[in-house]
Amino acid sequence: MKKRHVQAARPQIVLRPVVAKYDAAQTTPENAAHWSMATIWSADVEANPQVRRTLRSRARYEAANNPWVNGMIATQAYDIIGTGPRLQMCTGDSALDELLSREFAAWAQSVGLAEILHTARMSETRDGEIFLMLLYNPGVEGPVKLSVEPVECDRVTNYMEANLDESDIDGVHLDRFGNPVWYDVLKYHPGGMNAGVPNDSVRIPARYMLHMFRKERPGQHRGIPEITPALPLFAMLRRYTLAMVNKMENSANISGVITTNNVDFYEAEKADGTLQKLSTEQELILPRGSFPVLPATYDLKQLNLENPTDSQTNFSLQVKTEVARCLNLPKNVALGDSSGYNYASGRLDYQAYDKFLWIERTKWERGVLNPVFRTWLEEFRLSLGAAERQQLGDGSRVPHKWFWDGREHVDPVKEASAQALRLQNSTTTLAEEAAREGLDWKAILRQRAEEKKLMQELGLLNEPAAGNAETEPDEEENEEE
Repeated sequence: MKKRHVQAARPQIVLRPVVAKYDAAQTTPENAAHWSMATIWSADVEANPQVRRTLRSRARYEAANNPWVNGMIATQAYDIIGTGPRLQMCTGDSALDELLSREFAAWAQSVGLAEILHTARMSETRDGEIFLMLLYNPGVEGPVKLSVEPVECDRVTNYMEANLDESDIDGVHLDRFGNPVWYDVLKYHPGGMNAGVPNDSVRIPARYMLHMFRKERPGQHRGIPEITPALPLFAMLRRYTLAMVNKMENSANISGVITTNNVDFYEAEKADGTLQKLSTEQELILPRGSFPVLPATYDLKQLNLENPTDSQTNFSLQVKTEVARCLNLPKNVALGDSSGYNYASGRLDYQAYDKFLWIERTKWERGVLNPVFRTWLEEFRLSLGAAERQQLGDGSRVPHKWFWDGREHVDPVKEASAQALRLQNSTTTLAEEAAREGLDWKAILRQRAEEKKLMQELGLLNEPAAGNAETEPDEEENEEE
């Protein structure tokens, strides 16, 4: 008998419309006002010249009048730049490396490179961007007459022309690959003493102009102040402080209201025999340190104004901490106060802060220091011999490193013990340990060799070395804050 194969019926697929939604994409009467200002504009359109001008003026005003803003901006710049970067050449020729490092350090000292970088970094935070122009300056000491001039972003603009070209971003001209080609720089600051005279712009090639800003969006070519998210909070904190001072002043003074239940009472008889009714709009001014004598049925009630409470103090602290986040500052660094910290919490905050400093310094090496060094080397190599010039090539890819100031350890003994242990088990090198402190390991070894040689000549080499200091473990190191 032949078997018949019965094919099973295929299940029917019913397509149903998807009703899933994002809660954040819904517009309701409750959140409509909050999201009413949200846009989908590009980075350059949102940061158009008018918007950047308004943000700059407000940020500068707040930084000039708010000590917290001023201090945070200065602290961030000083922590990033420190006493200034130091160059270490790595060509392999010790004599040439030492010569270039020494001459560049002398040039940096003569032009005040560290102070220029301080000003530039504060301008980037406050104004949103900073331009550095590389110029010839015969007044610079030494063989290289290179000068680095900070240029405020107000001068880099084409505000006198209609900007209809997407390759011209308010004075920054781009090629078809998006690379800056030249910059339009006004001869005078638009807000300066020469604001009324003809203010033509000068075209500066991109190789002689350095532009630093925080690029937060793709396609962004101009910067906005880094403190932009905190500007409303800064203003709120100032209003809050003034309101609290006004409240405390009113509380310290004698102030109140005069009340009575006798609406028909007349205060006194006038000279003509008529009665004068006390006006409800009349004010009674009390001399300092005196008490008034009121007519019958009248009562003086003092206003009850309480002094600021702990919750109000905590509110001010919370606002300052929130403000510091847009600058990547830990609370103790932003406030300049570590009284509420223990050893472990302080180290933990500085670990995250040091990563921010390392990233910022790397950005400034790529955007400012390397171009400045290449320009300096182009001129300095003309004073070298043929062999040195051939070894350096065109100067565009000469190996070198930058050193920055290190952070002093809270407990030097513990750090020295940990450093010795890392060197002993070969998990680090002398170069890495010296770089953490902003030092050149080769210079350390040369100096140490010179010291040992002199000690041997003076007969001091065989004296017993100081023993390792014994320290008790810090009980607060493992405590939670």
